[in-house]
Amino acid sequence: MKTYIVIPALEPEPGLGRRVRELQEALPSQVIVVDDGSGAGYREIFEAAGRISGCTVLHHGANRGKGCALKTGFACIKGEEDQVQVVCADCDGQHLPEDCARLAARSAECPGSLVLGVRDFSGDHVPWRSRFGNRISSWIMEKAAGIRLSDTQTGLRAFDGSLLDMMCGVPGNRFEYETEVLLACAEHGVPVVAEPVETVYVDSNEGSHFRPVRDSFQVMAVFLRRPVKFILSSILCALLDLVLFAAAFRLTGSVFTATGAARILSAAANYCINRTAVFRGSRKNAGVSAVRYGALCIGIAVLSALSVSALSAALRIRPEAAKIFCDAVLFVISYQVQKRWVFR
Repeated sequence: MKTYIVIPALEPEPGLGRRVRELQEALPSQVIVVDDGSGAGYREIFEAAGRISGCTVLHHGANRGKGCALKTGFACIKGEEDQVQVVCADCDGQHLPEDCARLAARSAECPGSLVLGVRDFSGDHVPWRSRFGNRISSWIMEKAAGIRLSDTQTGLRAFDGSLLDMMCGVPGNRFEYETEVLLACAEHGVPVVAEPVETVYVDSNEGSHFRPVRDSFQVMAVFLRRPVKFILSSILCALLDLVLFAAAFRLTGSVFTATGAARILSAAANYCINRTAVFRGSRKNAGVSAVRYGALCIGIAVLSALSVSALSAALRIRPEAAKIFCDAVLFVISYQVQKRWVFR
């Protein structure tokens, strides 16, 4: 199996060539360095790296982001070999060559998995923004995707060629790409394996190009995207459901009949939107998810009808008004059930 090391580089230090040699000594490999629009002032650094045997340097004419640089490296590997192994490492010296070699060995032991080099953030030498940011993102990752990791922002990662297509198709061009990859693994059932590595910060991580405000917002937006889509989908289908319920209630005068008729049509629309746009469920599991979604709809419909009937009678309000309140409560329950069971 041939091993590739992909290194996204933006305005690297002069020691880039030395780092490439050290990586190749620890892990025999083909190194792909991606110049992410560093500019003419860094041309000599990349030319020196490109003269090293087994090292290929690719260039972006302008800065396009770390995620885009990684995908440029992945696209270069696709089609080169049938059996390949990929290790992603940063250019700033934070990832030790021996750790890269250990991740490659672990990846060979866990085919079809994403192996992360996780750091220990308990030391006093760890910058506060790194410690705080990872604690927050780790907590959100566990709640959003069910993946428990102590380090979600590590750039040291390894996987085999079976994941190349997925890696190239994951959205995101900058630092949010690495978070998108973890969510994609959760959605596609790709195991995520944590391998402890040394925690190294060069000059308190001053050389990092991570912009705390803008890049943190982009990373957080990754976690918020699914709930926001779910809310929009639910609002649209709730309006459809309410209109259909009101029309059916005026025709039949029955809360149960109106709820059933409205829910069937609105649920069909909601399932299609949620499967394709919100939770991105796979087509091969569409039958299973449809059955589960149907069971959920029946349960929610029964709860909605019972609660609407009870609330409207108790407060002597119109069923339409009671339905708005009851379905708002059931909305939270529905999201959790769909995420954890229907489209898991």
